[in-house]
Amino acid sequence: MRTIRRDGWTAADYESEQILHELGYRDAAARVNRARRRRPVRRAWCTLRTRLHRRAPEMTTCIDWDAARAAADAVNRGDVDAAERIVQATTDPRGTAFAAFRFIGVE
Repeated sequence: MRTIRRDGWTAADYESEQILHELGYRDAAARVNRARRRRPVRRAWCTLRTRLHRRAPEMTTCIDWDAARAAADAVNRGDVDAAERIVQATTDPRGTAFAAFRFIGVE
């Protein structure tokens, strides 16, 4: 027992040992020591889980609504190449292309 307690147990560890001993566990010190042991797999999993569920930084998109309207008008006319050129010339081509869908088919 002396070697177990020499590794820096806290008051809570001693208390846990006493409670387990009173409950009838013969290996109370070993159980407390086992509970204090580091678990690298569990730590790695928790770290990974928090990284996966961390909120992504919000991206501010700059949609050019005039370009979206012009691209939609080009699509409505049947000139898809002109619409692509208009959308690709903006700072956010993907966002502008999705915004253009609001105006497609609207006269």
